[in-house]
Amino acid sequence: MVGVSTSPICGVRDHADLLADALARQGIGCSLHWLSRSPESLRGSTSRMRAWTAALREELGGDPPDAILLHYSVFAYSHRGVPLFVHPTLSALRQARVPLLTVLHEFAYPWRRRGWRGAAWALTQRALLVDVMRASTALILTADFQERWVLSRVWLPGRRTVVAPVFSNLPAADVGPPAERARPVVGLFGYSAEGAAVSLTLDAVRLLADRGVPVELSLLGAPGAESPAGEMWLRAAHARGVAGALSFSGIQEPQALADALGSCEVLLFAETAGPTTRKTTLAASLAAGRPVLAIDGPSAWLELARAQAAVIVPPSASALAGALQEMLADSALRETQGARGRAFAEERMSATGNARIVGALLEQVVLSGALRRA
Repeated sequence: MVGVSTSPICGVRDHADLLADALARQGIGCSLHWLSRSPESLRGSTSRMRAWTAALREELGGDPPDAILLHYSVFAYSHRGVPLFVHPTLSALRQARVPLLTVLHEFAYPWRRRGWRGAAWALTQRALLVDVMRASTALILTADFQERWVLSRVWLPGRRTVVAPVFSNLPAADVGPPAERARPVVGLFGYSAEGAAVSLTLDAVRLLADRGVPVELSLLGAPGAESPAGEMWLRAAHARGVAGALSFSGIQEPQALADALGSCEVLLFAETAGPTTRKTTLAASLAAGRPVLAIDGPSAWLELARAQAAVIVPPSASALAGALQEMLADSALRETQGARGRAFAEERMSATGNARIVGALLEQVVLSGALRRA
């Protein structure tokens, strides 16, 4: 497995670690060649990447594996959003002359965001995605809408694809059911996402307060209150007169974060795109065993809705406030919904299930390569 991180807290690296463990339990041995780097000058980034790819060439040249699994999150191979380090990485991987399976986590920035800078990211990242797919034997995507996007672009090389939903990178929560509190805690894991529905969520908190149902909105995990995302939430809460309803857990160890999720009466998934297979925050929330309320959106996962594993509400503050009020008023409903979500996560969003999909693909491409050589 090969990948790059630009932050000490990296969901892609956690994903790779847990997937490697799950593959090992299936009898597929994995070694990890990973670079952890910090954003720095172009010269510094180039030097770090050059040293890392040289070591990768040497490792692959000495004892080539049967296959390589590349974890591709495009900004990790970029300098200021421009993917300058994709070619050197692919060049090192080609040396092994073995099948390359690529997990496409984040691969192309959307058009029409962030002005000229976003346009530069979108253009260059799409250009380099052509090379990534050309070098890859097969692709592993984390959402069905990503697969449809890749397969519908005529300018991309055609490749075999599978969808493997992401999974929680947290341990099981070690807490009992939340105790009765005067002000129930509604948890939100993943509040720093670019598509977070800040206004809608805080408007719902305001509506609940006006109805005499005050809640604490706990923003869980990184990056914390003293961050651009945290300050944005605080400003928006002050504007609505609900700043006292906000709390921040800050960065926590995995077990503490899992326990914080499990201690909430209700958990929110508040991204405008809707609940999707590619969000570890959704997987972790479902796995915590607490009822999950999600805002509907264009990328909402149909199977999640069919299984009623989360309560999916229309994207309006009144709808969200109403669903929260109903859930908070019924402890039996909370326990039933939480158990349903946890069972869904274990079946559809687990490392073991992911490893079965990836392992089957690995066996297919390695076997087909061996047959061609024979």
